[in-house]
Amino acid sequence: MLQKEFSSQTDAELAQLVCAGDTDAFAELAARYLSFIRWRAESFRTVSLETEDLCQEGLYGLLCAAHTYRGGASFRTYAGVCIRNRILSACRTASGGKNMPLNNSISLNQEPDLALDYLSCDFANPETLLIDRENLQIVKNRIRKELSGLEREVLSLYLQGKSYDEIARSLCVTKKAADNAIQRIRKKLKKPC
Repeated sequence: MLQKEFSSQTDAELAQLVCAGDTDAFAELAARYLSFIRWRAESFRTVSLETEDLCQEGLYGLLCAAHTYRGGASFRTYAGVCIRNRILSACRTASGGKNMPLNNSISLNQEPDLALDYLSCDFANPETLLIDRENLQIVKNRIRKELSGLEREVLSLYLQGKSYDEIARSLCVTKKAADNAIQRIRKKLKKPC
């Protein structure tokens, strides 16, 4: 159905429709760019970020590209830069100092000999690492279950120390929408498990 509706439209025309609020236009645009986004994500995959996480960042980059495109360069070029920058930003954030425990954690799904290599390093008490990993997984699962996609993205930016204005600009939403999302996040995460 989407191909019939949008097959004759250029990417730039789809971007204009996305700005006007057409979600089907974004679905078509995302379908056109998904293989590029996946390729980009795989080239930047790190220990702490999976390809799917980076693909989500790439899709956010595509959405922002659609909302901010003003002509000049081709949309494909502009979107490529926005997608790459968004993925790079996520990688920088993930490799930052506050994520060091996560970056140095041991995957229980790895081959046993690789896990032994990690265990031989003097990171911390293994019991503490395991407890921290379990607690982190509980928090991540709760965030995935209880927060919407927008709320998760707002939370991520908020935890990076971004202001409401910066969050709104990054996500192409109003400052009020960003503030409302933060209030919903606080309310949802304050509830006992």
